Amino acid sequence: MATKSKDKTKIATRKPWGRLSEDVKEKILCEINSGMLSKSAASRKYGLPRSTIGLWFEKRNLAILAQASSSNVLSAMDENQETRLLKKKIDELTKALADAQLKNVGLETMIEVAESELKINIRKKRGTKRS
Repeated sequence: MATKSKDKTKIATRKPWGRLSEDVKEKILCEINSGMLSKSAASRKYGLPRSTIGLWFEKRNLAILAQASSSNVLSAMDENQETRLLKKKIDELTKALADAQLKNVGLETMIEVAESELKINIRKKRGTKRS
């Protein structure tokens, strides 16, 4: 009769509503960072989705950024982590800019339609006299 290792935590062996402790999460992340396991291998070993492990990495990196100033954190990280964080930030800012530009175009279109159909001047005329 084979005994299960207490060290190996799998989704199948824990309660469905139970969460992994922070110590176990940190152990998994350390194994991946040290190069002992890849994310795929860790997901197979511990029975976790790769996306969950990826989210742990993101939360860990965001927590590091929140605790220290960005210059200290960037110097403490290796180049891959620094590059990934900066690319993620650029992607977030690019998406926010695209959303703002789309909103601006929508509002401009609404003003043009209202002015043409209702015959009301909505935009402020430049150089109007102030009283």
